Amino acid sequence: MSDLNPRHAVFVTAAYALQPEGGGVQHCTREYLQVARAAGFTLHPVSFATDRRPLARLRRKFRPRPYSDLVAPGFEAEVLRHVQASGARWIFFNQTDAGQIAPRLAALRTSGVRFALLSHGIDSTDSLHTAHTRANFGLGPPVSDGDALLIGRQIFAEAAMHRHFDAIFCLSESDRLFEQWLGGKNVQVLPRLVESAPLDWIPTAGRLGTVGTLGHAPNLDGLVQFCRAFVATPVSVRLRLVGSPPAIGEKLAREFPFIDYLGSLTDIELQAEARTWCAFLNPIFCVPRGCSTKLAVPLGWHLPVVTTRPGARGYFWDEALVPFSDTPAEFARLAMQLSDPVAAAHLRPAITEIAQRSPQLEEVAARFAAALLP
Repeated sequence: MSDLNPRHAVFVTAAYALQPEGGGVQHCTREYLQVARAAGFTLHPVSFATDRRPLARLRRKFRPRPYSDLVAPGFEAEVLRHVQASGARWIFFNQTDAGQIAPRLAALRTSGVRFALLSHGIDSTDSLHTAHTRANFGLGPPVSDGDALLIGRQIFAEAAMHRHFDAIFCLSESDRLFEQWLGGKNVQVLPRLVESAPLDWIPTAGRLGTVGTLGHAPNLDGLVQFCRAFVATPVSVRLRLVGSPPAIGEKLAREFPFIDYLGSLTDIELQAEARTWCAFLNPIFCVPRGCSTKLAVPLGWHLPVVTTRPGARGYFWDEALVPFSDTPAEFARLAMQLSDPVAAAHLRPAITEIAQRSPQLEEVAARFAAALLP
């Protein structure tokens, strides 16, 4: 493979990440594909499904090991065939699910093939939040020695994986530090893209809204902390909650009477609902992996936003325009103020400016190319 093409890349990914619908994983995957193509790369996708063989399923259930027993044997040979057929100099591994394959392809490096991780964040980061949130909110047993063992194994597996990457792209500055802590080289942050598409905004007095995967520990933890600080709200103020799974949404609505749980909505339904919100709330009080992909949507819609510093990680933000609310009490006070449409309307021009000053695709693509090409 002496005639490798530096503008061709094999894109290795879990199949579920390519689904047209979904959450943060699907959104980030689409954005990485968009940026790589705008940077001038010809991509050759190759995807894998989770190994469903009985023995692999048994091992995952009874003897779980991080990044093991997920990819069926023989997939590396398929990746190799794509590299040979395309003459690609680069293999892009989409998130750590795909990155686990990098050590098994290490022999390719002798022929000049290079590896890049398109990170969605370090899994062990959220494993810690999951263990604490599960215990704190009665969703499972207390934090155990098993949790400590699993997270420790994840960290060491991630560190071993990172030795094989020539470049790592990540979604936020906090992720950059995590990736470097694990030994990552040539770690680059790609700023989040915001597509301006203002809604025809007709806010209803007292109506706030938020969207999230409720089973995701940082989302649930942040939402509960906010709601506990917001309990003295007047009955006229409502929090319109969109997300799944329904069991958690319904439980939150029972515990906090000001929540109107709406379940999952289609994109069209969400737009119709969100145009009635005085403000979009993004209560994230820990530092999760990746970024809050959902924040790009209300910014693009030019909705007034209440967020924390961790909630806005990865995005362009100007605190002189819109300050962060980094404690549940601060967050609750600002949310209450913005439940008034007049106050919310005063904030909207600042949100519009943040959206319009966010990096454009061409700028992000140039960063991507500069990190990979001579």
